[in-house]
Amino acid sequence: MSQNLSKGPMHDHQLDLFADTSRWPRKPYCSDDKTASSIRSLRHALKRPYIQANPPHMRIWSIYDVDRAGAALAWDDANLPPPAWAAVDRQSTRGHLVWGLSVPVLVDSPDMRQGPMRYLCAVEAAFRAKLQADQGYSGLMTKNPAHEMWRVLRGPQMAYELDELADWVDLPKHFPKRKPEEIGLGRNVTIFESLRQYAYRHIRHYKGDVRNFVLWQSHLNGKALERNGDLLTPLAGNEVWHIAKSVSKWTWNKFDLEASDARFSKLQAFRGSKGMANRWGTDREKGVFDAS
Repeated sequence: MSQNLSKGPMHDHQLDLFADTSRWPRKPYCSDDKTASSIRSLRHALKRPYIQANPPHMRIWSIYDVDRAGAALAWDDANLPPPAWAAVDRQSTRGHLVWGLSVPVLVDSPDMRQGPMRYLCAVEAAFRAKLQADQGYSGLMTKNPAHEMWRVLRGPQMAYELDELADWVDLPKHFPKRKPEEIGLGRNVTIFESLRQYAYRHIRHYKGDVRNFVLWQSHLNGKALERNGDLLTPLAGNEVWHIAKSVSKWTWNKFDLEASDARFSKLQAFRGSKGMANRWGTDREKGVFDAS
């Protein structure tokens, strides 16, 4: 049986969505179109038709771009739970559907936990498939539900546990450990993982002089843009920059070169001893040969 979304009044009446400011960027991107052209305080950003919903490196709102008429009820057609809200174009009725997460998930950050991130990727991929949503949409900019340009419909529940959302879709038994699907959030993770590994190997060439930090950040941004260009549907430049900035700051401030060198030396010594054992045999075997 269909669960109804009630049509919400416009303008100030949607501002309760922003009451908990910890769930929104302090200075979000905002614009009059889909591009992330300006950075403003949340109060000023709310005056623009498009706004950045998720804080950097955090997934609080799971957003889908349904590019067909009747988008506001696409969740019902797909047998999914009602979203927190749907913001649709008044003429075309195409729009964005947004589900809130009661427990945010850290993404494209050196401090993120792989398990929750992969779980989120799998759930979002399944939702995207059932909604037939745009696979190239990254979720950086969304239709501002407090702006008069859009017709906004509200759901009965602001946020869900990730497990609750997972109950509505079929997930694979095993999540990919190496290469997440290069669509949606998976693209962010792909670039982040590639850039993180690269940064660990090359930070030593820049770390000697504090003045090199700007060069380091610019270098990583260039590498991130290169990796982004390999994707079938690349991310927006702003998102790539956020990933590069995160990795450059973390490796510059927290990556322990001495500990990394020590681990590398230990690994090399282990490989060397293993190679010698393979070549000459164990001590017991050598004793046999010596005695013969």
